[in-house]
Amino acid sequence: MVRRAWWRSAVAAVLTAVLTAVLVAGCASTIPGTGHVDPLGLPVHGDSGGSFDTEVKTSLADVIAFWKRTYPTIAHGAALPPLRGGFYSVDGAQVVATRTAPTSAQSNKCLQKRLTFIIDNAAYCQLDDSIIWDRGAGHLLPMLAERYGPTLTALVFAHEFGHAIQHRLHLDGKDVRPIDLESQADCAAGAFAGSALAGHAPHFPIDANQLDRALDGYFLIRDSTPGTPADATHGNGFDRLNALQLGIEHGARYCYSAAYLHDRSYTERGYVDPNDYYDQGNQPLAAVVSNNGIGPDLNRFWRRSAGLIGAPFRPVRLAEADHPPCASGPRSSEFGYCPNDNTVYYSSAFARRAYFSITDVVVDKTDATVQLQQDQPGDYALGFLLAAAWGMAARSQFFHASLDDQAALRAAICYAGAYSEDINRANGNPSHKYILSPPDMDEATSAALSLVDLPSAFGARGTTGLERVRSFVTGYDGGLAACR
Repeated sequence: MVRRAWWRSAVAAVLTAVLTAVLVAGCASTIPGTGHVDPLGLPVHGDSGGSFDTEVKTSLADVIAFWKRTYPTIAHGAALPPLRGGFYSVDGAQVVATRTAPTSAQSNKCLQKRLTFIIDNAAYCQLDDSIIWDRGAGHLLPMLAERYGPTLTALVFAHEFGHAIQHRLHLDGKDVRPIDLESQADCAAGAFAGSALAGHAPHFPIDANQLDRALDGYFLIRDSTPGTPADATHGNGFDRLNALQLGIEHGARYCYSAAYLHDRSYTERGYVDPNDYYDQGNQPLAAVVSNNGIGPDLNRFWRRSAGLIGAPFRPVRLAEADHPPCASGPRSSEFGYCPNDNTVYYSSAFARRAYFSITDVVVDKTDATVQLQQDQPGDYALGFLLAAAWGMAARSQFFHASLDDQAALRAAICYAGAYSEDINRANGNPSHKYILSPPDMDEATSAALSLVDLPSAFGARGTTGLERVRSFVTGYDGGLAACR
């Protein structure tokens, strides 16, 4: 009998929040004849002149230029109103040390209301229409920008400017849930990224590799697992990247359509079982790949799915081997499905690498500096890979299709998305004894971004991380019928 299983994911300690602040500043200047905002002419209160502030200004230059072009298309032809409050750069390390706001920011209403809100943060401030950020050395945004590149900075500030657009369109009323506003701002960041991918951002002409690198960083500023529904403010990593890719795919008009704020659903939820919370939901690695692990439940899912289409499904076996015996690729392969004996093979080293693959954001409580804690446990990162391997089995059994090309990888990830939706339930029941715990969608998303494409797994096969996440979302939202 398949025992009840709970998965867990890494908990990120810090979020990018949406709050409110004030500033009186002039408008940004434009480069004559281009319509582009000159980043060196963008007035910033507290501007350090350092590399991170310069990166933020160049990001904002392209974001503002994007919205100068785009805002009239969603605002009945109206021109983009400039931010009344302007921009603030604050050294969060100084705020922590002195417990006071710097002179250049003492008029900021957000800081007046709660000084510590800016620590490890960037925010749009609704109270007086401004954008403010923490540039402190070793703090969240500079650290992430150094590791994941300037494209991440551009995405973060495109998100914040997305809140400014909401305010101009009067969408940020009290009756709107914070998570809906955050999702819409993520979509807006995606709309900007789509424009940049098309070559319309002079300072950030994003390519697919740069975007993939940035997505790894954007994923880290997801919500922690919420204690209550009210704590779900931004969405988990799956929800946030889902909104981002929708913006890339459909553009700003979609993000700010009337239906967007009312049609959103989210996978983020809190713990309901104290035992699940106590042990963080992680099955031991050995239990994931045991005879009572995820394999029997994957066979349950595919037997039921096969019955719906009137086709047989032969249960797949899971076995340990250094190298799948059927692999035709490089000997680096340590994981895969062999159709000749209907078996998914994994090496113990690969299973351990996949299981311990989660990165946490850890904040020092004394000075608010941030470090990345790597190689943390995440059992559904491994579980998601196994679900994708079972997807390869379904592709082979039902369609006798190739398992070695890009189409196979996309389909397998999509099938794993459909399986994830089937078991993403708050409580088990006789037909669903094997269920996800709240953070596991993030473990799966992490696997789609950074594990599936490993040479020791399936390999990238020409896909980007964004494309693999899109396949995951397609299967999760649309079910098996949506997978091709």
